[in-house]
Amino acid sequence: MRLRSLSLKNIRSYVDEHVDFPDGMTLLAGDIGSGKSTILLALEFALFGIQRGELSGAALLRHGARHGEVTLTLEITGKEVRITRSLKRGPNTVSQEAGNLVIDGVMTEATARELKAKVLALLNYPSGLLAKGKRPLWRYTVYTPQEEMKAIIYESADDRIDTLRKLFDIDKYKRVRENALLLIRGMRKEETGLSARIDELGKSGNDVKEIQGRCVALKERRTGVADELKVEQERLAAQQAALERLDKERFVIEELKKRMAVSKSQLDNTLERQAEVKQDLKAVDRQIAGTEQHLSPADADEQGLAALGKKLDEHEAKIKEKETGFLKKETEHRAIIKQAEAVIRSVQSLTHCPTCKQDVDDSHKKSIRDEEEQRIGQAKERLEQLAILKPELKKRRTQLDEKRAELRQKLGLVAANKEKLRTLEGLKQRRESMQKLLAQLDTYEREHRERYEKSKTELAGKKGADEEAHALLKSRVEHQRSVVEKLRVLEAELRKETESVEKELARLELQRKERARYEQELQAVQRRLSWLNKHLLNVSHAVEQAMFTSIYGLFNEYFREWFATLMEDETLSVRLDPEFTPVIVQDGYETNIDHLSGGEKTSVALAYRLSLNKAINEFLTHINTKELLVLDEPTDGFSSEQLDRVRDVLEQLKLRQVLIVSHEAQMESYVDHVIRIEKTGHESRISS
Repeated sequence: MRLRSLSLKNIRSYVDEHVDFPDGMTLLAGDIGSGKSTILLALEFALFGIQRGELSGAALLRHGARHGEVTLTLEITGKEVRITRSLKRGPNTVSQEAGNLVIDGVMTEATARELKAKVLALLNYPSGLLAKGKRPLWRYTVYTPQEEMKAIIYESADDRIDTLRKLFDIDKYKRVRENALLLIRGMRKEETGLSARIDELGKSGNDVKEIQGRCVALKERRTGVADELKVEQERLAAQQAALERLDKERFVIEELKKRMAVSKSQLDNTLERQAEVKQDLKAVDRQIAGTEQHLSPADADEQGLAALGKKLDEHEAKIKEKETGFLKKETEHRAIIKQAEAVIRSVQSLTHCPTCKQDVDDSHKKSIRDEEEQRIGQAKERLEQLAILKPELKKRRTQLDEKRAELRQKLGLVAANKEKLRTLEGLKQRRESMQKLLAQLDTYEREHRERYEKSKTELAGKKGADEEAHALLKSRVEHQRSVVEKLRVLEAELRKETESVEKELARLELQRKERARYEQELQAVQRRLSWLNKHLLNVSHAVEQAMFTSIYGLFNEYFREWFATLMEDETLSVRLDPEFTPVIVQDGYETNIDHLSGGEKTSVALAYRLSLNKAINEFLTHINTKELLVLDEPTDGFSSEQLDRVRDVLEQLKLRQVLIVSHEAQMESYVDHVIRIEKTGHESRISS
């Protein structure tokens, strides 16, 4: 893996900067707080994204910025790779957006998690790191932040061993043992459970023969009872057949008696009905005779009466017309008189003409009064003439009313006669219906009498069954039915008992098979337990120990050599104990690391880190970050002589790219390239 360039937009103190990374040893130089470590954090963010508890988006995005972006260009196994990740500020938090990955010019859009998985695959890191919160390989083989340089040497022995297991990809052997122990624990429980189940089942072979003998005896007895039941059922069937024949004869006799009783009842009802109809027929004949006697003479001409009524209507219309004319004329003459009198009254009080406004003299008023009085006289004369004619008109009205009353009387007689004739016709029809009914009743009487006599004759030919014989036969049937029922119950009980014994035999056989199966399962579990205890645990532990021994030898050799190079103090040396804990020896005595000076502690931590890096790269040959090393302030507390010795150690690593962050100006003398970082105000820049 080789870094080529890094672009930063709104990342911490950087607004918009671009950094190129040459091969060899490169120093990121600048004052404390100038932004050197930001480049390393941006590099890590581009590769793996933000990590909870380690690298947050809020710590990377520049204050006040809504959006930030990092683009890293690098070379992996000969392929040009460009990774772009971005950050977005929301209302309450900074989130990571989807990014893209370009490999040899081919772009792939991906979510943050998908992008991390693709990068891990390119670096050939274990895929299991995708689900973990930390990046042990990257942090221990390539880049270790300044504050974590000394962390591993202060860890507990168990934590350190677990960390080394993960770094060298041999934690799988511990997981194998842990999983094997869990499996063994579960199998022990299974073994105990199987043993207990086998004990519960016990040995059932001793009881099988006894139960088989009992089953045979039950079947033989059941066969005997079944044969006896068959004989008794046949006897019962014969007795029931005889009883059924006897019952049928009794039934026929009872039916004949019922039929004869019905025929007798129908005959009696018919005779009674005949008597009633004959009596009713006599009454109808009497009503017909009475009605014929009271019919009116047929001297009324209904058509003539109708013509007379029509003439009377015409005469009444003429009279009514004259009455109307008389009344109209009388009303007109009375109105003329009333109007003339009103004119006379109005003229008498008139002094001026309402039309011409001239005075009206007495002569003019007199002429008007005379004219109106003349009209009154004429009208009264005509009223007198009308009064003379009025009695005659009234007389004619009276004569007309008398003739109309006479006509109504005659019409009433005609209507009453017609009603009597209709009544007479109805009575005659009723008499005819009754005569027909009487004839029908005569037929019914003959039919019912014939059926009655026939049933009586048939009944006389039947012999009644002996009640005592019937009762005896019925008693025998009941007794035989009781015998059959007892045999059935006995046969059912024997069948049930046989089935129970057979089920018990089946249960014992199943129990025997189940016990054999549990015994086989127990043997299989015991074989697996033996293999896990004797082979898997020992082999996994032996393989892990062999690998740890190989790692320990190489790791310890580099650690002692590079510490000696950094310190060049014959009185002070280091080594690793079997748990990879640094052991400090001073003047031939072991001492605690806390008793060392700051520079000595840094030498121990740097030698440990570089030795670990070298050991990992030599054992994990498949990872693609072996040619790169990033050191963040690795020389805290070093003297000028120790700073020169750092170069010797780094040269022994023979790496393609080494990126060092330091504010030590002395280191500029032995690095290949220097990238200077300056910060003005709150903005960092790369200076030429």
